[in-house]
Amino acid sequence: MAGLGTVTGQKVRGYLEVPGTEVEIPYTDVRGAADGPTLLLTGGVHGGEYPGIAAAIEVASRLAPDELRGRVIVLHLTNPPAFWGKSQYWNPLDGKNLNRCFPGDPEGSASERMAARVIEKLRQADYWIDMHGGDIHEELVPFTIFSDRGSEEVRQSAEAMATAYGIPRLIRSSNVAGGSYAAAAELGIPAILPESGQVGQLDPVSQAIHVQGVFDVLHLLGFLAGDPTPHKAPEVYTRFVWSRAAQRGFWRPKVHPGDRVAQGQLAGVLHDAYGDVLEQVLSPQEGDVLFTASSFAIGQDDPLFAVAAL
Repeated sequence: MAGLGTVTGQKVRGYLEVPGTEVEIPYTDVRGAADGPTLLLTGGVHGGEYPGIAAAIEVASRLAPDELRGRVIVLHLTNPPAFWGKSQYWNPLDGKNLNRCFPGDPEGSASERMAARVIEKLRQADYWIDMHGGDIHEELVPFTIFSDRGSEEVRQSAEAMATAYGIPRLIRSSNVAGGSYAAAAELGIPAILPESGQVGQLDPVSQAIHVQGVFDVLHLLGFLAGDPTPHKAPEVYTRFVWSRAAQRGFWRPKVHPGDRVAQGQLAGVLHDAYGDVLEQVLSPQEGDVLFTASSFAIGQDDPLFAVAAL
């Protein structure tokens, strides 16, 4: 099927075609028996982040049209080339990171066309949850990002969604060009990017965090009857700084996700094939380490770790 469309009270499965490519994105489109808003739910924007993909499949299976008010569009696997190619970050069709390509270009490269196709569907929606989960060489503690771009109403709605999702670390961010949540905010659509999972593993705990989070947001926004699970007030970080490799090398981290670090603290070492130090990498700020690269092999400009501060 080339498009998305159902009638009230039905669930339809199909494939969303990306013009100019051979990419087909599997989807489930659920329209409730009662009218209401529309939510876009995506998994697998990064092909190696398996808990979000599995959660999208589970949510689509569990959603019942007769219990739903409004519409939920689920893209189970948004980046099939990266998934089947077992590729971290990059789409093997063009070597681009899909989550740096939004809002996309319908006449551009494969990733840009894929991003544009997703944004077409987003324009039909009132909200977006873009599930991630620690790519093939990323260790992390769970966190949820939302954008401080757009209107105050959009920001507040996104923060409420992020809080309801239940992950206790929130990041208010505007510094990822081409990211899904930032592109949505600029379109006036509240969006969140929850991260649960790590190092290319499909683990049931991370999947369950995503599934529960989605259903809690659906309760919050009135798609489903009842209230979301109550959660403690989360920490909201406002400074999220990534450190990247200045050169190719062998990476040995000295910090780990969840660690508290001081500005200037030794966070890791890059060395050459003989063990000689190429670079001592220092923490750029005081804060909490939310992710580190777990790969021994690091290319120039690859992310090494990120530190978040309140």
